[in-house]
Amino acid sequence: MSGQQKHAVVSVINDLSSDQRVARTCRLLHRLGYRVTLVGRLLKTSPPLPALPCEMVRMPMRFIRGPLFYLEYQWKLFRFLKKHPADIYFSNDLDTLLPNYLCCGNKEALIYDSHEFFTGVPELQQHPLKRGIWKMLEKQLLPSIKNRITVNASIASAYKNLY
Repeated sequence: MSGQQKHAVVSVINDLSSDQRVARTCRLLHRLGYRVTLVGRLLKTSPPLPALPCEMVRMPMRFIRGPLFYLEYQWKLFRFLKKHPADIYFSNDLDTLLPNYLCCGNKEALIYDSHEFFTGVPELQQHPLKRGIWKMLEKQLLPSIKNRITVNASIASAYKNLY
């Protein structure tokens, strides 16, 4: 890719309008010289997009919650990433990790940004099947990902102890 601007794809499962941490990531990648594409979902209630130095892609969703939503989003994100290869794949949280992992040929180019200890969130504690599925995915993928970011030292420590 010599002579061409490097490309980074940042993926989130939200609608792109309110995540300041993701906005900072996109600005940083832009300052580092990357052409940045931010990918998320589109809802009927999605507010206007913020001004960011990147292309923003909102994928329309048939389902807005539950297992079918997650399956639909994973499939659409996978298809998007396959059609738009990047130099860096920046996955925000566990719910975007599998498509990024599958599409990133060089695992050195994959960055996992954990905004929370995903399998420890209160929403999953009362749903052992859902938690078990996410835990299995986490256990399979995280050990092979070298580039990880967390919001604080306690989450970093928990992941280090587990994986």
